[in-house]
Amino acid sequence: MYKLKSPDVYASEIAGFLNSLLQGPDFVVNNPTSLRDISDNSFFYIDKGADLPSELLRKHKNVLILSSKKIDLPENTISYIETKSPRSAFMKTVNEFYIEFDSVAIAESSTVHRQDLLGRGVSVGEHTVIGPEVSVGNYTKVLNNVVISGRVKIGNHCLIKDNTTIGSEGFDFECDEDGILVHGPQIGEIVIGSNVWIGANTSIEKSFVDKTIIQDNVKIDDLVQIGGSSSIHKNTMITAGVIVSRNVTVGENCLLSPNVSVRDSIQIGNDVTIGIGSVVVKDMPEGAVYVGNPARLLRKNK
Repeated sequence: MYKLKSPDVYASEIAGFLNSLLQGPDFVVNNPTSLRDISDNSFFYIDKGADLPSELLRKHKNVLILSSKKIDLPENTISYIETKSPRSAFMKTVNEFYIEFDSVAIAESSTVHRQDLLGRGVSVGEHTVIGPEVSVGNYTKVLNNVVISGRVKIGNHCLIKDNTTIGSEGFDFECDEDGILVHGPQIGEIVIGSNVWIGANTSIEKSFVDKTIIQDNVKIDDLVQIGGSSSIHKNTMITAGVIVSRNVTVGENCLLSPNVSVRDSIQIGNDVTIGIGSVVVKDMPEGAVYVGNPARLLRKNK
C-alpha cells in the first residue's frame, strides 16, 4: 500500500512544513527512524518526558529531532524542531515527504460491476468484489479480498483494508406468533463519509430499511463488527475487536478501546472514552470515561 522513498528534503523544509523554526544546522534528511535505530541523516520524535539518547547521538551526524521542548544540542551536527505534538508532527512529515502509494489500478482479478461509479484515482485490489449499486469517491483505496455489496456510498480518500465486508446481511430475527424466527431482509443503505479508515476483517452490516452511517474521519481498526442501522459520528476511533450491535449511535470524538462490546440500541454521547474490554449495556452521557462490565462512570473528562 505504501512505499518508502528517500527525497532530498532539508531539515529547514520540514520545519517550514510544521510551521516551526529549525534549531541547529541545516542538512538533507533522508529517512524517518526511531530511537532504537538512529542513523545518519535521519529524523525521529521524542515523547514528553523521554530522555534524549545523547550517547547514541554522538555516534551519528545530521540527525533531526522533533521535540515538545528545547534541547541542549550534544553535537553541532544535531538539530531539532520544537512542536506541541511530536508524534503527530512525525506522522505528518512522513506522509508529506517520505511515502508514496502503490500505483493506482483496478486489479484484473477483481470484479467491479460499475466502473462508472468509481471516482478519480480509485484503487481496487486482488479478488475484490464491488457490487452494481456501490459508488466510491475519489482516491479511495480498496485492498484485497474485499466484498462491498448492496446500496453503498463511500466518500473520498478512504482506505478499506483486506478481507473486509461492507454490506453484509444483518443478523436480524424476530419471533412470530408461533415462535418461529423470521429474518428481516436487510434492504437499507450504507453511507460512509470521507477520510474514513476501515481495518482488515471488519464487517459493516446493512440496515433493515434505513441507513448504517459512518461519518467523516472515523477510524475503524481490524476485526470490528458494526451492526446495521448504527451511526458512528465524525472523528471517532473504534479499535480492534470491538462489537457494535445494531441500532447503536456513537457520538463525535469518541474512543472505543479494544474488545469493547456495545448492546443494541445504545446511545453514546460525544467525547466519550470506553476502556478496554468494557461491556456497554446502558446509554453513556457525553464527556466522560467509562470502564468495566457492565461499563460504569470512571471520571468526567477535563
